[in-house]
Amino acid sequence: MTSLLLWASFVPILALASQTGEDSVRAGIERQQQGDLQGAAAIYQEVLGRNSQFVKARHLLAICKLQLGQTEEGIRELEIVRKQDPANRDALYTLLSTYVAVSRLDEAQRLVERDLRADRSAEAYFMRGSYFMARAQYKEAVTQLETALRLKPRLPGLRSTLGVTLCFANRLDDAIPQLEAALRENAMDGNAAAFLGWVYKERDRGVEAAPLLERTVQTRPDDVGALFLLAQLRMARGNAQEAVEMLERVVGAQPEHRGAHVLLARLYDQLKWPEKAAREREIVARLNAALQAREPGAR
Repeated sequence: MTSLLLWASFVPILALASQTGEDSVRAGIERQQQGDLQGAAAIYQEVLGRNSQFVKARHLLAICKLQLGQTEEGIRELEIVRKQDPANRDALYTLLSTYVAVSRLDEAQRLVERDLRADRSAEAYFMRGSYFMARAQYKEAVTQLETALRLKPRLPGLRSTLGVTLCFANRLDDAIPQLEAALRENAMDGNAAAFLGWVYKERDRGVEAAPLLERTVQTRPDDVGALFLLAQLRMARGNAQEAVEMLERVVGAQPEHRGAHVLLARLYDQLKWPEKAAREREIVARLNAALQAREPGAR
């Protein structure tokens, strides 16, 4: 499960439009808001073909590219925006969050040290916190994110990121209210739902965990972690067949997922499938042997 959010999701597109006054750009924004990202990108590119220095159109094009999943192209456009308009903070935040999301942390570090050092805005604290989180410097990340929360409690995505960071810092009880608040602010926050489901599961609050994990599995079918947790809940409730189906999906995606193989062996025994149970125990033994061989001092 991942927690990093692209600032592009929060950039006020209409605010950019009000500064351009171009009918063509407004048409692009309308398409962007309607979900026609390809059409919007084509309009912005046409505008830039007439005037390559039109910074707002390029910024909007960069956001379109990121929303389309064309990350490298989006980064390239944002880097041009930064050169054309160094004072553009939204472009800076979007570029920094994108660097973090794609693990280009050295480039993110340069922006943090060069451009955010003296920035005391809530947005800057949010960006620095996201950067420190990606570096696994969770204490520093929490400090930055909590400062951002004091400055601007309603900053989109902030509570979710703080809650997830607290999970990584192993402060699960502190994470719960932040993740719950994030879901009250945005019921569609997938990161908050996934991590809150996990924390509830860790705290033996299975009834509350189940719907959150089910939603995560539906919206993120490749989220093996959520699927494994949901399978455990199914198993605890006596739904052996459903648990088996989920665990088989887990080992299909991650063949060396030891925990899933252990549970499958137990469930196959319960369902009177001795051959499958024996196969799973053989896999567990092989994985255990491989793990022991990697331990320090192993011969």
